[in-house]
Amino acid sequence: MRRSSRLVAALLGAASLAACQSAAPATPTAGPEHNAGDVAFVEALIPHHRAGIELAEQVAQQPDRQVLADAIISTERDEISRMTGWLTTWGVTLSPAPKTAAGKDDPVKALAAHQEEAVALAQKEQAQGSNRAALAFAKQIIESRTAEAAELRSSQ
Repeated sequence: MRRSSRLVAALLGAASLAACQSAAPATPTAGPEHNAGDVAFVEALIPHHRAGIELAEQVAQQPDRQVLADAIISTERDEISRMTGWLTTWGVTLSPAPKTAAGKDDPVKALAAHQEEAVALAQKEQAQGSNRAALAFAKQIIESRTAEAAELRSSQ
């Protein structure tokens, strides 16, 4: 199996897992124990994911990247639901984020850079957060988004 095929299969598996996890109540997994680092991570990542979905929708227009882009869209939508549930559990209301402009350059390059930004946010969560579910999620973000960015960059 080619490397890109294995990555897409892994991403689709992760998207399926995320869908199953988001179908379950998000409240018990996050728990009320959290700190300001956890809140900052989730408050930054939700609008970041929304912008990522916009970029991935552009990338999905390219037939050779459609499967990967669709997996990113599905996964990030599920993750937004999970994180919104955590904020509810924590008693935090997400303020509306300004609409971000989608990638003006090559959408594939922009999406790769965007996924790398998610890695940086997750690394900050690992350094500053305390909620076990959010920390585990940050680890998952680092692994999956690093692979996605590498795949996007290698196919250029």
